[in-house]
Amino acid sequence: CLPKNLIAGVASGGDVTSGGRCAMKGLGLVKKNIMDGIGQAFETSAAAVGASIEDVSLSSAIQISTLDDRLELFGLEGELTELLRREPLMRIELTQRAGTVEELFRKYQQQLAEGQRHLAALIRFRKEGAAATQEYRYQDMAFRIFRNDALQKYRATFDLAARYVYLAAAAYDYETNLLGSDQKAGQQFLTDIVRERSIGQILGGEPIAGSRGLADPMARMSQNFDVLKGQMGFNNPQVETNRFSLRRELFRIDDDEAGDEAWRRELEEARVDNLWDLPEFRRFARPPQPESAGPLPGLVFRFPTTVTFGLNFFHWPLGPGDSTYDPTRFSTKVRGVGTWFRDYADLPLTETPRIYMFPVGADVLRAPSYDDFTTRQWQIIDQVLPVPFPIGSQELQSANWIPMADSLSDSFNQIRRYSQFRAHHFSEPFDEGEIITDSRLIGRSVWNREWVVIIPGGSLLADANEGLDTFINGLEIDDGERDGQGVSDIRIFFKTYSYSGN
Repeated sequence: CLPKNLIAGVASGGDVTSGGRCAMKGLGLVKKNIMDGIGQAFETSAAAVGASIEDVSLSSAIQISTLDDRLELFGLEGELTELLRREPLMRIELTQRAGTVEELFRKYQQQLAEGQRHLAALIRFRKEGAAATQEYRYQDMAFRIFRNDALQKYRATFDLAARYVYLAAAAYDYETNLLGSDQKAGQQFLTDIVRERSIGQILGGEPIAGSRGLADPMARMSQNFDVLKGQMGFNNPQVETNRFSLRRELFRIDDDEAGDEAWRRELEEARVDNLWDLPEFRRFARPPQPESAGPLPGLVFRFPTTVTFGLNFFHWPLGPGDSTYDPTRFSTKVRGVGTWFRDYADLPLTETPRIYMFPVGADVLRAPSYDDFTTRQWQIIDQVLPVPFPIGSQELQSANWIPMADSLSDSFNQIRRYSQFRAHHFSEPFDEGEIITDSRLIGRSVWNREWVVIIPGGSLLADANEGLDTFINGLEIDDGERDGQGVSDIRIFFKTYSYSGN
């Protein structure tokens, strides 16, 4: 309670309230201490209460855990009791299943033993079969080695006869052009001919139908053809003559000055330096000289033909002045052919020009039925068919006699080639004496995928190139110039015979 200031001397004074202030601070301190003690007491009580609550919670948790454990143990006890009750039944079931396994194992052993017996039997069978097969092979080899030579010759001769019968069936099929669905079609006979292994029955040189062998299809084709001759018009063909202009009907070039120039261009485009470079010339044409004699310049024209309603002979829409053949006839074939050169007579060329003309594409024929417009294509090869000589026992006994080599006059692999025929000066009226009847073209269809016309320059003049220049461009005027008055058209003539069909 010391005063903060003091005045001494004459006058006295200073901090006179220090005693009261000190008493008040002391009283406040006492109250504060009392309140702090009360707060600490409350805190201690609260701590005690919290500890009691925690103890109660832990005790409750322990009791709950104990009860849960007791409940789980009770459940486990029930499960264990249930398993103990089921154990006798499960033991009985296990015993039964063990018995089943033992029974199945015994069955497996039985099946295994049976399979081993079958395997042993199969091995034995294979060994016996192999031994028998080997024995048969040796027997077959011995048969092939020691069989009669006459039998071999008979077989070779039979194969040759079967080839001729097959070719006859192919010719029958081409002439009739019947579809495969028809019982009389040639295609029906081809398979039968290949399957036959005997000659069949032949009486008086005529094959007899109804017996197995090559004679049966031959006789049936002959009988069918006797009927078809009247039905399809083979015994009453329609003969027709037609002329066709290459300039106007094939190339569609008019007969005017501009057309003359276009025609000369077509001729120049058709010119080749050497005919030997053409595969068709090498294969189908009879050459006028050997290849060693030098090149053969010439003109080559290729074009398809058709017999179709609304089209001309060269596949163009039918127009004024065009010619065509009757599409209602299933087959139109060549009997004779001829060619003319227009404006050829005034040219300084030979009087007897020659020309090749032959088909190299497929012949096309329609089905003979009136309501069937199906077409068939035939790739025809005009093949040389040698005539076989008669054979007897002397040939069969000869060790050196070979049927294919000794019974034929020629080989099978030769193609009949086409020769040149004469081209005439075009003139009116028409002269039938200028028709060339070439046996190489008789029977070929006028409807073909590709015709080839070849004019060798050597058939016009000895100087082939000079002959071609004159043929195309006319007379030489001066310094290689020509008057342009060469051949103005090439015309082709066909004399044909056609069949109406069914």
